[in-house]
Amino acid sequence: MAKLVKPHGSDSLNALYVASDAKRAELEKEAKGLPKLLVCSQAAANAVMLGSGYFNPLTGYMNLKDSLAVAENMKTTGGLFWPVPIVNVIEDASKIKGAKRIALLDPNVDGNPVLAIQDVESIEDATDAQMKMMARRSSGAWTWRTRE
Repeated sequence: MAKLVKPHGSDSLNALYVASDAKRAELEKEAKGLPKLLVCSQAAANAVMLGSGYFNPLTGYMNLKDSLAVAENMKTTGGLFWPVPIVNVIEDASKIKGAKRIALLDPNVDGNPVLAIQDVESIEDATDAQMKMMARRSSGAWTWRTRE
């Protein structure tokens, strides 16, 4: 039996994609009654990557504390190496305030179908300074000192 490389940060791959047609149909039905959020292309891409297990061991978007830690140190608050924050940034949270689950709508497909269902643990406000720092640090604008 061939040995595979162990997934980053865990013993097994935890892809979030729902393979069962019956379970997906159940979730699609549930999504009809949930608050809906049209996400940006970046958040949609992150949802696809989370679903595929590419962001293992993450089980969802990062909270503000982890996002800032990753942007500053390339490590989560738990010490896991991570190069960029995985976030779902929205301008107006009033549509989902108080919701425990929301349907994320795909901005890249006509009709904006449901892309995923997200469990909402909290809605956190980032300052403009925090957002600028995360964007600057996450865009590859790290400053490296070279040896001469």
